[in-house]
Amino acid sequence: MEKLVMRGGVWLFVALLLLLAAAASSDWAFSVHMSIACLAALIAAFASGKGFDFLSQRYPVLSADNASKYDDDLIRFGLIATIFWGLAGFLAGLYIALQLAFPALNLNFEYTTFGRLRPLHTSAVIFAFGGNALIATSFYVVQRTCRARLAFPSLARFVFWGYQLFIVLAATGYLMGVTQSKEYAEPEWYVDLWLTVVWVSYLAVFVGTLMKRKEPHIYVANWF
Repeated sequence: MEKLVMRGGVWLFVALLLLLAAAASSDWAFSVHMSIACLAALIAAFASGKGFDFLSQRYPVLSADNASKYDDDLIRFGLIATIFWGLAGFLAGLYIALQLAFPALNLNFEYTTFGRLRPLHTSAVIFAFGGNALIATSFYVVQRTCRARLAFPSLARFVFWGYQLFIVLAATGYLMGVTQSKEYAEPEWYVDLWLTVVWVSYLAVFVGTLMKRKEPHIYVANWF
């Protein structure tokens, strides 16, 4: 029970801090981002209790049979996210291409102008579509080349969902005009910080899997 309370309590505390940041900010775009992050933290707090057995007062332990299998549920989530963000990015690209031929499609609305949607398209294709494809592929490959299940399964899921939050924050930032005006590096500083946390977590999962491998040889595919 203490583990459940700790997990949920940490996320609820983070949600409270984000809510206070949203309420105290004089920048409405920053408040929107903090509100989105607050909602994500509340969802994480709720999800932290998933699978908890209140009768035994503990989280389920992987059986020997499941522990010997690869953790492919996360790979499936990654494939779904890759397809979803790919469609979103390609549709955005089609729309801005049509805007070049038919300027009226800018709709005289700041959030749908070419200047706001172009970085949304490029980042969606590169980071949302490509990033999810690379993360899912690397998690798939490292398990096979190491003959080992992913290390730190909860952290691996944090990497996946944390990356989705990064995408949402970056995309909404583009639409609201909250960027650093740097090609392919538009997200604001706090979004960059969040992405740093996600990438460090990714490194921990990947290196942890290499360390627990059953295959003595480290295949070159892992470095790619």
